[in-house]
Amino acid sequence: MSTKKTTFFRFIFYNLITALLVYAGARLQPDEARLFLESWNLWREPLLAGMLCGLLAALLGVYILLNRIVFISLAISQGAGFGIFLAFFIASFLGISLGESPISLAAGLFMAWIAALSFAWLKKSPRVSSESLIGLIYIASAGLTLLLGDRIAEGHHSIDNLIFGNAVAVDPEEFKILLVITLPLLLIHWLLRREFVYVSADPDFIRIKGLRSRFWTLVFYFTLTLGITLNLKVLGSLPVFALMVIPPFIALKRAGGMREAFLISLLIGWTLPPLGYYFSFLYSFPTGASLIGVGLVYLLASWIESFLIRNFFKKNLRHAD
Repeated sequence: MSTKKTTFFRFIFYNLITALLVYAGARLQPDEARLFLESWNLWREPLLAGMLCGLLAALLGVYILLNRIVFISLAISQGAGFGIFLAFFIASFLGISLGESPISLAAGLFMAWIAALSFAWLKKSPRVSSESLIGLIYIASAGLTLLLGDRIAEGHHSIDNLIFGNAVAVDPEEFKILLVITLPLLLIHWLLRREFVYVSADPDFIRIKGLRSRFWTLVFYFTLTLGITLNLKVLGSLPVFALMVIPPFIALKRAGGMREAFLISLLIGWTLPPLGYYFSFLYSFPTGASLIGVGLVYLLASWIESFLIRNFFKKNLRHAD
């Protein structure tokens, strides 16, 4: 099957899954589904913010799975959490109230970047595996976070919002900031996807091509860290991790090329958050858990897709030829 035909079939298939899920929700909970649509103004910013985060996480997740460092997003998120706690600890020591100040988020981004760069630098050693490095970074960040958290007397609600996200409380101003940062990141990663694929999957090849491996590695991990920290503020750690794993895993399973892998991952990534909100509203589920549950439905659907392509679609095309 040609790549174009595969991509078209997969695109239609996952859009049908989306339509079936929306229809099933409306049939099972008609009153709540109608109320969800009628209250669109209340959900507009959170829904659009979730879709932006889903696009960015699904795009970045392709590189992470190619590099076989699937848990790096958790380590970076934990590093960001440590930075946020550190900012609040210093502020409380100085008698300053941070609230949800951008300073604390900037501190989180800085420490997350330190964690990512430490991983990129130590990863070069053949004696240390990527999994052990990720584990060490995660344990160190988590342990230090717990130590500092025990010494912070106030601001825990603000810290929870910064680390675990507040998916239903994205106001228009926060959405504008998210839009201004996310769109350039998406554009950078789409235009430079070949360089980032080489850096994440085969650093030696990029050196053979005469490109500066260190420079592209720094750019890749800086944008990766910025994307994860930004998504962390909106959705929280576990939903971001799910968005960086499930869509790219499904996309890469039967991808005929990297363009197809990116397109299918983006399609599923931007679909999961609004469906998560939808079923969260219908059944009063926690939003993050609802998003992950919908992702698991798509994961099951991907096995049906593989079965259809393997047993029916390919045979029909072979007979047609």
